Parts: sequence; structure tokens; C-alpha cells
Amino acid sequence: MSPGLSSILNPQSSILKALVLRPIQREKTRTALTIAGIAVGVAVVVAIQLANQSALRAFRESVDAIAGRANYQLVPDVAPLDESVLFQLQPLWREGVRFAPVIDIEGILELPVIPSVARDPGGRGAMHEPRTATRAPDPSLTLGMTPIRLLAVDLFSDLHFRDYRYAKIVTGEKNGVTDYLALFEPDSIILPAPFAREHGLTLGSRITINVLGHRSTLVVRGLLEAEGPATAFNGSIAVCDISVAQRSFGMIGKLSRVDLLVPEDSEESGRPARPREAGRMPALLGNAWRGFSLPPGTRIERPSRRNERVEKMLRAFRVNLFALAGVALLVGMFLVYNTVLISILRRRKDVGMLKTVGVAPRQIFAAFLAEGLLFGVAGSLLGILLGRLLASGILAAVGRTVNTLYVSSSPEAVELTPGVIALGMAVGTILSLLSALQPALEASRVRPSAMIRPGLQQRVRKPRALVVAAIVCFIASAFVARLPPVRGIAVAGYVAVLLVVAGFSLLAPATVLATSRIFSPLLTRAFGIVGRLAAVSLPASLRRTSVAGAALALATGMMVAVALMVGSFRETVRIWVNQTVSSDLWLRPSKGLSNSQVALFRPEVAEELRKVPFVAAVDRVRGKDVLYGDTLIALGSGDFAVAARRGELPMIGHRRPGGPLTEAIRQNGVVVSETFSIKFDKRVGNVIEVAGHRFPITGIYRDYSNDRGVVAMDRALYIRSFGDDAINTIVVYLKPGVDHNKARIALEKQFGPKYHAFVVMNEEIRTEVMRIFDQTFTITYALLGVAIIIAVLGIVNTLSALILERTRELALLRAGGLSARELRTMIVLESSLLGLASTAAGVVMGYALSWILIHVINKQSFGWTIDFHTPVALIVASLAVTFLSSALAGLAPARLAARIDIAAALKSE
Repeated sequence: MSPGLSSILNPQSSILKALVLRPIQREKTRTALTIAGIAVGVAVVVAIQLANQSALRAFRESVDAIAGRANYQLVPDVAPLDESVLFQLQPLWREGVRFAPVIDIEGILELPVIPSVARDPGGRGAMHEPRTATRAPDPSLTLGMTPIRLLAVDLFSDLHFRDYRYAKIVTGEKNGVTDYLALFEPDSIILPAPFAREHGLTLGSRITINVLGHRSTLVVRGLLEAEGPATAFNGSIAVCDISVAQRSFGMIGKLSRVDLLVPEDSEESGRPARPREAGRMPALLGNAWRGFSLPPGTRIERPSRRNERVEKMLRAFRVNLFALAGVALLVGMFLVYNTVLISILRRRKDVGMLKTVGVAPRQIFAAFLAEGLLFGVAGSLLGILLGRLLASGILAAVGRTVNTLYVSSSPEAVELTPGVIALGMAVGTILSLLSALQPALEASRVRPSAMIRPGLQQRVRKPRALVVAAIVCFIASAFVARLPPVRGIAVAGYVAVLLVVAGFSLLAPATVLATSRIFSPLLTRAFGIVGRLAAVSLPASLRRTSVAGAALALATGMMVAVALMVGSFRETVRIWVNQTVSSDLWLRPSKGLSNSQVALFRPEVAEELRKVPFVAAVDRVRGKDVLYGDTLIALGSGDFAVAARRGELPMIGHRRPGGPLTEAIRQNGVVVSETFSIKFDKRVGNVIEVAGHRFPITGIYRDYSNDRGVVAMDRALYIRSFGDDAINTIVVYLKPGVDHNKARIALEKQFGPKYHAFVVMNEEIRTEVMRIFDQTFTITYALLGVAIIIAVLGIVNTLSALILERTRELALLRAGGLSARELRTMIVLESSLLGLASTAAGVVMGYALSWILIHVINKQSFGWTIDFHTPVALIVASLAVTFLSSALAGLAPARLAARIDIAAALKSE
């Protein structure tokens, strides 16, 4: 740190007190406004980081707790593993490799809701056992649905992988000797002790669990301390012997995966090969792996790969939110710039006197740089606190994404870590220092005589060079926007946005100048000499007014751009929903599961539904996540013959909607979503390999329900390929003239109690889709609204600065006969002109940015094509509010101008 800066930053420094600390205390409103401007941007950055790390930490810790000491896993791409693979792995045991079969899947715990169940006040003590705890649940009671993770293992071999600390095991004898063999009985289940207390369960309680559409009543015969696997998924986990799960839930001979524990010295003997490399097991144990081939459709991977995939899924979501935070930070930087500038203008005499008595320019520079530093530190601290509160809302969105992709894993409580605090402090402080740099330099370089003399005048620079620079930015933006994404992130798109913003910022002086010249005759006719003076005042202070105009134009432009993007997206989704949700009713499994992939019907449910007299047709839908290469995509199936007749899928490039589906049936092919086509560069006629099976692509369709890509095939082909006949949803078409509501009531009466199913009407689906859509973008509108408020308040700052600069000029006008009222009118007209110029520039900028958002960033990040629609009412209302706000922003500076002491201002003449 330089001697000048270190001496100035000393709180006892008289220069710091005179130029910074005392004025900050006097000007509380302006100080608060500037700090708020920085705090908003910092808050969004901190909130995004906190929410993301909290959601991922919860998922990561759950995966690690379940994996235990396993350092590799043998996992299937689609179908469950056949347990015969265990015989193939048997020779590896002699080489020191340990392996354990695992069934790891989500289900529903069905418990009767009994009001008399009481908890102790703290919620941690023993809970009274439900009245039905030791017998099968009474069907007449209301069932509570609780998502639960089922971990089924070989309780003997699993001791190599996971540590289970039993709080209590059912006693086999009166003398208290524990009977571990009871855990192997065909209906035994083990629960974490805290989970059992929370739900009123004790040893011997009977519980019903629904997994993969199979319901089974089991007996709690063991309780676990909250350690190791018992902490996974927030403790909502049940453990049982693998044979119990296979018999109870239709998984005889099937496994979810095999956990492997490979000695470290064996790992060093060879580097793992790629999953499909020669179809061989990675050479981890040298000769031990020879002769062993990976079963088709399986791979070896680290447990941490699941964490990496979730992080990859959330990356685009996180980057887009960070981009919005950048808008708020840019506006905040303009605000800091104006505030430090006003500080200099208000204390120009003090600065001039200090220079006259020998204070070095670097000390003046350090003093005002310290002011920017103080704003940055205060804004960062406030932003960190606000970000902690805002994180809860963002965390809900991130948590829903994790749950939808994988499992029910409630995000942990948001925790401020040193790293996040350092990030928030660095962002706010560094940007504030950069914003204060130019005004501080200006104060240090101006001659003392110019600082002491009121009404410092600045030479108006011709904006031609800036216009040329702006054109260069626009050309560069058009070029950059054509570049491909980097690791799935639209880096080029964001660079193009920055170039457009830079271009319009460089055009700000020309925009203000053009607006003044265009409206000068109109203002002169309407307001006389006052209007004329207002029109020529803005160009006279072009350097100041253009900065405020650029800030408001940026906020307005981003508002228009996001309004266009969201409006276009919303209208596109609305049309898509109306096309795809053409069925009458949807029959769904239990509402208790967040991850719909494991909420299943068995095939006989659809056959029973077909026999209902008022049902015309049914479409059996199945979907699950699979790996395509190393990317998680959705694999779906349905009755293509039904879908082809009904025309549900909006196909791209085909006049007949059902054509590609009919071709898929004929060719044993698939149709893929537009997202899949764009991300993997696939076209109709290409052949793709999914889980060891090859399929030709017969069509591409629009799908806005999944941004990872979808491969869909006919149900018959799906069952032949993957041996999975389960159903996630049954789409129901009613016969003509059947009342939808009556049909819904009848189906829920018939299928609800028996299969715990519920029926959703197509109108409800459409409404819910649009509700979720609007909820998703609430935070976007809130951030932009705050940015516009800050930008409008920045106009107040700028006009106040201009009045301080033009003190002598305004005093001369008053002395020449201009009344206080006319002076106030002039200032308000200047504010209105500045608002008009900024709003006009913002509209043009908004349309340019919306094109990049829709056709570059959105397409590269999510792979969606959005049809352009202009939400006219929303944009007109927003622009009107922005313009009126900027006009009203001139009222406070106008009052300041009217209170100028004419005699004091003209004393130096």
C-alpha cells in the first residue's frame, strides 16, 4: 500500500475526516442509496452461491453416506443389474477386491394419520406409539405419504462398506440378549431412530412401503443411531436385507448396482479405462480383471460422478442467475461513480484549499478512493446479510431441480461459509473501488484554482469517436454470437451481451445529444426560454448526463430484453402445452414422491382402465433418466399408435404430426426432443446408441419439459430392449360426450383406494404448468425492478451533481430574471429529456439483447427454440413507469436549484 493511501486510510487522518467521513454522516440518504445499490448485486451473487452449495452439499453428503467406503460402483445405464454379475465378480475377492450388491431406490412410506399421536415438547424424546402400530393399517384411515429412500444390502458383506450403529434391536429373550437374526426375517425393516421418533414408530411397529408400484407391510425390528447411512437424505431412509427388498418389491434377481472396494495399491496399478473401451473392466488389478467383460449396458464409475452430474445439470441455471446479478452490479457501479463524483463537487473548495496548502494529489486521490472503499465494504456486508435471506427462495428452485433429477433430498440449512463471505466482500469492494477510480483521479488532477472557483466547466467532447467505438462493439457482438458454447455454457452469448451493453453505453452521449436537438424546438414552443435552456443544458454537461443515461438505459434495456424473452417463452410454452396436453385425464401414482420416475403403476392397472366403459383409449407413459455418453438424459416410452392418432407431439419439419411416430414403430426407431438434437448434433436418419442398443431417429419434436434432452420410443420396443414394463402415468382419452369431472370422480373412486392413484384433468395440468412458469421468473422480475429503481435514483444523483457544477450558471440565470418556479421547471424538463433518451435507447438495446437471449444464450444453454412474441401491454406499462419515474426524479434536484444563494454563488465574479 502506498504511503499516501496508508496515511489516508488511518481513521485519525484529518484529510479522511474532512473529505469523506463527515460528509458521509451528513448526507445519510445519498450514502444509504449508494450502499443499497452495491448491496443488491452482492446479495444476488451470495444468494446464488449459498443456495447452490447448500443443495449440492445435501445431495453430496447423501451420496457419500450411502456409498460408504466404496471407491467404485458397477452401475447399469437403464435396466436394473442382473444379480448373476456377482458370480462373475467372485474371483476378484481373492485379489482383495470387496463387492456388495445394493438396491437403492426411492419409495413411499404410508402411515395412517392419527391425531392422538403426541410428541414431547422438544420433538426429540420418545413418542407415543400410534394405536395401529402393531397391526396392519386400517384402510379406512387417511394415509400420510412420506418419501423414503430404501437401501437394501447384504447385511453380512455390507460391513466392509458401511458402518451401522444400532440404537436398539428387537430383543429375542427377556434377559435382554439382542437377536440380530431377527433382522433377516422376511418382513424386517430398520429405521433411523430420529426418523422413527418423528413418525411415532417403535420396535415392532408395522409400516407399509410402496416401491415401484409394489406395496408391502414390514415390521420395524431395528433402530439406527444418526450416523453413516442413517444420515442420508435427511434421515428419511430405511435399511433392510437385500432378500427382503427383492421379495417384497418385485425385484427378484435384480440389483440397483454393485459397490466395489478396490485396494489403493491396486488402483495405482492402472488407470481406469473409459466405460465402453473394448467392453472390458478397467485394469485396476492387472491380471485379476482378465477375462472379465462388463455386462452390456453397464459401466464402472466413481460414486462422485453422480455429484458431478448434478453440478453439471445446475450449471446453466446458476450462470443465468449470475448474469442477472451482473446487471444489478453494473447499475450499482454507476451509482458509486455518481456518488463519489458528487462528493468531489460538494467539497471542491475544500479540495482546492488542501491543494493550495500543499496536500499532495495522491493524498486527494487516496481520500476519495477510500470513500469508494467504504461504500464497497458497507454494501458488501449488507449484501451478504440480504443474500443469506434471499438464498432461501433460490434454494427452493435448486432443491426442486435436484429432487426432480435424482432423489428427495431436502437441501440443508443455508450456511454462510468463509468462502462465500470472501466472495461477497471481494465482488462489492473491488467493483466499488473501480467505480471510484475515475472521479478520484479527476479530483487529484484538477488545478486548485479550478476547484476553488465555483461552477467548474467541462469541455464538451464530440461523441463521434465514441459512436465509431460503439459500431465496432456491435459488429464484434454479431461475430461472437455465432461461436459455439463452452462446456454447455453460452460464454459467447454472455460476451455478446456485454459488447451490446458496452456499445449502447458508448452511444449514450450521442443519444443525449440527438434527443436534445430533436426536442429543442418542441420544448421551446411549449415552455419558451425555459424549454430552450433545458434542451441545451444536457449537451453542455454531456459527460455527466451520459453516465446517468447509460445506467438507466442499461436497466431499461435489460427489463425490455427479459420481458421479451420471458413473454416469448411463455407464449411458446402456452401453445406447446395446449398441443401436447390434448388428452382428457391423467391417472398418476402417489402424490408423495418428488421424483416421478419411481412413482409407478404395474401393467395390469392400464389393462383394468381400458375396461372402464367411458374410456376410449389409454397411453401408457414411462420415463427414466439414463446416461448418453456421460450426460444424463431422459428416456421415455409411450403407445405411439395412440399418440400418432391423437397428434400429441408437435413435430419439427413434418406436416403430419403422427408420421414420425408411425415410422418409429415400423423401423424400431425413436423420436428425440429438439434439445437432444441440438446438444448432440443429431438429425433425422442418424442412428444413436442408448444403453447398448442402437436406434434410428425418425423424428424431432418440441419439448419444454426437459432441458437435458429426451429420447422417446414405442412402449413395445422399450419393453423388448430394457425389460421394464412399469408405467409412470396413464393418459386417458374419454369417449365423446362424457363429462370430464364425473369421469374423474368415478376413476378416483375405483383406482384411488386400490392403487393410491389420483386423477388430474388437462385444464389443471395446463394451469399448473403456467403457474410454475410464472413462479420461476418471479425473482428475475424482482431483480430487474430493483435495478431500475436504483438507476432512476441515479438520475437524482446526476442532476444534483449537475446543479453543484452549474451553481454559478444557475445563479446568473436567477440574477437575470429567471424565477425559482421557472428554474424548477427547467430542471424537471432536463430530467424528462434524460429519461426519454435513456428509455428510447433501452428499448432498442432490449430488442437487441432479447435476440441474443432467445437465439444464442437460451438455445446454447437449454436447446429450446422460442418463437418471438412481444408482450405489448407489459412493455408499454414498464416503459411508462420508467419514463415517469425519471421525470419525477427531477423534483428533488429542482428544489435544490431553487435554494441556491445567488450572492454567494456570484461572489467570485
